[in-house]
Amino acid sequence: MHLHLDTTRGFDGLLLAGVLAHLGVDFRPLVDALQGLQLPCRLQGSAQGAGGPGCLLIPSTDDLPSDGVWPESGLKEALGDLPLSDRAREQAFAALRLIVDAEAQAHAARPEALVFAAREGLALLQSLAAACWGLETARKALGIDRVTFSPLPWYSGAIRGPKGYRPLPSPATALLLRGLPVRAPGDEPADCRVDLLPVDGAALARVLPDAFEQPEGRVRDVGVGYRKGAGEVWLRGLLLDEEEEAAPNDAQRRGGAESVAQLETHLDHLTGEELGAALEALAAMPEVLDVLWLPGIGKKSRPSGLLRLLCAPRHRKLVAEAVLRHTHSLGVRHCVLQRTVLPRSAGCCAVGQALGQDGLLLPAKFYRLEGRDYARPEADAVREAATSLGVGTPALRMFRPR
Repeated sequence: MHLHLDTTRGFDGLLLAGVLAHLGVDFRPLVDALQGLQLPCRLQGSAQGAGGPGCLLIPSTDDLPSDGVWPESGLKEALGDLPLSDRAREQAFAALRLIVDAEAQAHAARPEALVFAAREGLALLQSLAAACWGLETARKALGIDRVTFSPLPWYSGAIRGPKGYRPLPSPATALLLRGLPVRAPGDEPADCRVDLLPVDGAALARVLPDAFEQPEGRVRDVGVGYRKGAGEVWLRGLLLDEEEEAAPNDAQRRGGAESVAQLETHLDHLTGEELGAALEALAAMPEVLDVLWLPGIGKKSRPSGLLRLLCAPRHRKLVAEAVLRHTHSLGVRHCVLQRTVLPRSAGCCAVGQALGQDGLLLPAKFYRLEGRDYARPEADAVREAATSLGVGTPALRMFRPR
């Protein structure tokens, strides 16, 4: 299952929590844990909003002192006290570290000396905990194994804060955006007066997604999250099904369009023996449909090449891990493509008529093209038969002259 987040109208941890709650994640255990740490919040449904019905996770700040502070150590200790899994806690700590470093750089301060106002610290804790706990819970409850984001919203303007007007995005957010893809929110002007991407959202965007890319697959469900008091700020999540079991077989039987995942990487660091072993291991995987190696010249005139593989979309993660394992490449690019296939079926056909009157029956693919039926024997079966007969494989394609 694939979760894609459309961040065009904003992103932060509470927006993500609203999306996940709308998709069916039960946040009551986390809400109870936050309540026990005097960090109250409540979940609320919304029937109205620009993105359609959705949910809000609302911090309750009325009973909190407004003059307290949260040092970095206090925020980290509070996160450590929450019932987070190892993965969720690691992600929350990583996001907090990014926030502290960015805020310290923006204010020319040492990270260990940085403190957050009481309500600001509460908002950060709830945002990081809700996003990381919620996403990890959704992975198990909804079977999510891949999370992707759209490019983050780029906007400008200014907003009034406790210390006067500040630019949008904030200085700390702008620092965290380095290296991340952005785009203007839709066809509207990029200038606005509401913070579409606060610092916690920018930090989580560096920690949570597997990739920034367009979604591929069948939409199974849609969830929408809102921010309290800002109906124009919302996040939409698409739950997509990449598990296509029957569809590829149906497409191959009838012919037509089907989805196929393409993975590729450039290699210039392997020896010839290592490259050969990698190609052999990858080609032997039943999940791999095809392997292609295109040699060439890379930067600095080094011998290089392109390794490209095809597999079913549901096997993309498994095949990508195998590519990394056998090549030690530092990254694998992948996308889902549409391809047109001929109707096909499995059977046996006769080959090697030049070696015998009736030939040999070997496993083959039968396919239909422009109203005519054709048969293509399987390469492995041809190789084995040729070896057993003591001839070369071309002999099995030949016919006895009349």
